[in-house]
Amino acid sequence: MAKFGKKWACYSCGVKFYDFLKPEAICPKCGSNQKNAPAKPRTVKKEKAAIHIEDDFAGEQEAETVADDGLEESFGISSVRAEGVDPGDLKMDDYDE
Repeated sequence: MAKFGKKWACYSCGVKFYDFLKPEAICPKCGSNQKNAPAKPRTVKKEKAAIHIEDDFAGEQEAETVADDGLEESFGISSVRAEGVDPGDLKMDDYDE
C-alpha cells in the first residue's frame, strides 16, 4: 500500500483528501490552502461545582446542650433542693407516720 500522506478535511467545502506528501495541502475541489484555515475555537472546560455540605453533627451537640438547660426550668424543677424535701414536695416527717 502506498503512502498517501496526511488526510485532510477542507475547511471551506468539507471534502476529504490526502496531501500526497506535498508541502502545501491544497483542496482538489475548491483550491483553498489548508494552512490558511481559521483556528478552531477551543472548548472551555466547565468548572466543577463544589458541593457545600453543612456539618449537622456540630449543630446537634449545641442544640442538646441548650435543650437540657431549658428543660429543667420548663418543668419547674430546680437543681438546688432544700434538705428534708423529696421530689414530691413531701416532708421527710410525713414518712414516719
